[in-house]
Amino acid sequence: MKFLFVADFDGTITAQDFYKQIMYRYEHNKIFSDYKKRGVELLVDVLQGANLTEKEFLKEVKHIPTDPHFPSFCSFIKKIGGDLIILSAGCRYYIEKKLSMMGIEDVKIIANDGVFENGRFKFLKNKDERFYCKTYGIEKYKVISFYKPKYDSLFYAGDSFVDFKACKICDVRFAKKNLAKILSMFCLDFYEFKNFKDIENILINYLGLNG
Repeated sequence: MKFLFVADFDGTITAQDFYKQIMYRYEHNKIFSDYKKRGVELLVDVLQGANLTEKEFLKEVKHIPTDPHFPSFCSFIKKIGGDLIILSAGCRYYIEKKLSMMGIEDVKIIANDGVFENGRFKFLKNKDERFYCKTYGIEKYKVISFYKPKYDSLFYAGDSFVDFKACKICDVRFAKKNLAKILSMFCLDFYEFKNFKDIENILINYLGLNG
């Protein structure tokens, strides 16, 4: 079976969204006054507004709490012949840096981007028109719709309402936090998970690999 596993990054592979880490540490006075912002507008405000140098930014990336089982999960998916994509409305810059720090290479990432210009971080909205969304830069539903015809099965792991529409059209859903609550509300089947070892064990049974 040709399958694709799609994983959200912030709050799914990591313990919390990276922008929240930055906001709590550097933007205390804005947490409540500007929290009505969302998507790209919020990320630009927080990631650029913290005004970090590249060294300071990378120090924060280093301290993003991540699921320790994710590197072995990547190897597991590759071993059993599946494809893996990290799909995020966050920023490729810090995702790539963090994955490298975790020893993970050659994983496809679909996300917004960012660069350092004149010593300061600049958020770059996704420019791929196939997947473009004004609010979040990336419309995850469009990404899943694009890949769905190319595979026999699609698996999706996420944690928030931003993942809902995309995971809804996948064959198997893995959810935690708000996404689990939303899927329950809509009476949609899903597996609740705490970490990627849980997902690996479920996939072993689902794909009949335990014989």
